[in-house]
Amino acid sequence: MIRLEIKERLPMRKFGYTLLLLIILQTNYAFAQTTTINQILNKSLEQENKVREIMREESESLGNEVGWKEDLDSLEVTKLVVKCDTLYYTAKQKMLYQEGYYLEQQVVALKDITAVSKDIGLFLETAYDKLKIISNQYYSNGEVQKTIRYNNLFRTYFVSLRDIEYLAYDLIKAFKKAGYTIEKGSWYD
Repeated sequence: MIRLEIKERLPMRKFGYTLLLLIILQTNYAFAQTTTINQILNKSLEQENKVREIMREESESLGNEVGWKEDLDSLEVTKLVVKCDTLYYTAKQKMLYQEGYYLEQQVVALKDITAVSKDIGLFLETAYDKLKIISNQYYSNGEVQKTIRYNNLFRTYFVSLRDIEYLAYDLIKAFKKAGYTIEKGSWYD
């Protein structure tokens, strides 16, 4: 009797181990796909920064700020990462009319992104209440103000890049491989 019970449990154990192995493999595959999304966004950020630097140098060589916006000039992305199927994007920027700077973090679950679109810059679209924006303003007098708001347009601040329609298709493909469906939204170049 004891041997019979052990033999009956053995196939169940193998099934459990097999199921666990399949879950681990699927999780690693999905993780690899979110890594692809992260790589696409970071590569685009690098390209954006290069173009901005070229524009800044050109503007300085002309002795003026032809078409250059001071607020974007001070923009610095401090964090762009996909972690636990959530996109975190933190930008640091100088305040325009006061001494100080602010950190703005955009947080959105990948499952809540519905489209990639372009107007003056590249945006990821969500339902209105799905994108959380946390802003911390640091004033020179030591005062800190924190605000939280919700929106539906995730700003990448990719405004200098031109002819980037391929980026929409790359993101759509990467999202699909990660198990999410997004579409190409409005596109104005």
